[in-house]
Amino acid sequence: MLSAEEVTVEVPKLHLPPDLLAEVARRNNGRRQPDFRVEGLRPSLFERLARMLGLG
Repeated sequence: MLSAEEVTVEVPKLHLPPDLLAEVARRNNGRRQPDFRVEGLRPSLFERLARMLGLG
């Protein structure tokens, strides 16, 4: 196993413009809109066809 002295990682630092950072902060601080769309409950095309044909 490598020790902490043997491992060196360079992580690039992003230099973003201040107006972009302000916009991200503004969007993150605002109230989040709830997502009322429930795609999992919508029947698929195949399920609807099966019901119409009396298979399901």
